[in-house]
Amino acid sequence: MGSYDSMQNYMNAEVLPQVRSCVEGKEWSEIPGIKGSRSAYKAFGRNPGRYRVSSEALIRRVRRGDELYHINSVVDVNNLISVKSGLSVGSYDLGQIHGAIKLRKAEHGEGYTGIGKDFLDMENMLVLADDDGIFGSSMSDSTRAMVTDSASDILVVVYCFENDIELETLLCEAEKAFVQFAGVYDIDTWIA
Repeated sequence: MGSYDSMQNYMNAEVLPQVRSCVEGKEWSEIPGIKGSRSAYKAFGRNPGRYRVSSEALIRRVRRGDELYHINSVVDVNNLISVKSGLSVGSYDLGQIHGAIKLRKAEHGEGYTGIGKDFLDMENMLVLADDDGIFGSSMSDSTRAMVTDSASDILVVVYCFENDIELETLLCEAEKAFVQFAGVYDIDTWIA
């Protein structure tokens, strides 16, 4: 059985039923991971109902019983980590990043074309930026730095805005999933 089939079996048999059970009947502001992200959005002056956290969008699909999109093995593992933790996870092709990466607040008029989306206004959002501008956030990744099958060096960012989440444990689980389901090797992890 291939890694995609193995991951799909794991998601469908274990992860998705567990997530559905955990979120059933809860408000979005009560779900760990999503709760902190929504609070952060509000603190930066963004409406989390209008500008949805990517993990919330995924878990909404899970709650409705909709399929998760299959893009490639890296994105599949991102989705796995995101639905299990409630945290947004972004992956970026380092071959498309130029200069130092900074986490900062987006200014008026800044944004980018999101994957499968039009221009996304990122004003007041926490974003990742390089010398060419912003390329990622907890809402959506950009087309410029998106991970394709040709990407060889990848940065994965777990956006966490809560103190109660065990990030060390989550990173260990994420590392195992990337090795098992995406064939990733030579992994470095850190908490910033």
